[in-house]
Amino acid sequence: MLNILTMEKQRLCPVWVAYTFLLPVRKLQHDPEKILRPYVKKGMKVMDYGCAMGYFSIPLARMTGPEGIVYCVDIQAKMIEKLEKRAVRFNVDNIVKLLLVNKNYNPADFKGQLDFILLFNVVHEVEDKKQLFTDLESMLKKGGKILFSEPKWHVKQSDFEKSLILAQESGLKLTGEKPVKNGISMILIKE
Repeated sequence: MLNILTMEKQRLCPVWVAYTFLLPVRKLQHDPEKILRPYVKKGMKVMDYGCAMGYFSIPLARMTGPEGIVYCVDIQAKMIEKLEKRAVRFNVDNIVKLLLVNKNYNPADFKGQLDFILLFNVVHEVEDKKQLFTDLESMLKKGGKILFSEPKWHVKQSDFEKSLILAQESGLKLTGEKPVKNGISMILIKE
């Protein structure tokens, strides 16, 4: 069970702050359609790792459509609970599959199955980044992609580059493509 000390050590985003991520004005800076459309198509199996309350999860579900699946993973139960309510409200609850770390999320269950993974402003909160990238690489299909982005006001460029090294060590290739203009980002691919 996750305790307060672990949460502080991992610097998790407080639930109350995540409510601000859902404000409509955010679309001016992070428009899910513009950011994700080049990578997500109907029928895909995708994962929103660190989904919080689903700012990107709901648009991902609309993009994949009922033929697709969006696995939404978070470490905080309250985030997942809020996303569950939002998925029902936006009529995508049949597409969104909710997974809680340390409960019903097991990377081995997804070996070689995913077309796309979104890692949006979450890697800096993960304690074992090497294991994270190893797990994500194993879950991707050949040719699958990861959109990895961090907030430039919160994560140093040097720390982002250290994470990119870990991603490469796990077998992912850096494409050089930087899809998020207001952050530091990179598209990773499994070859």
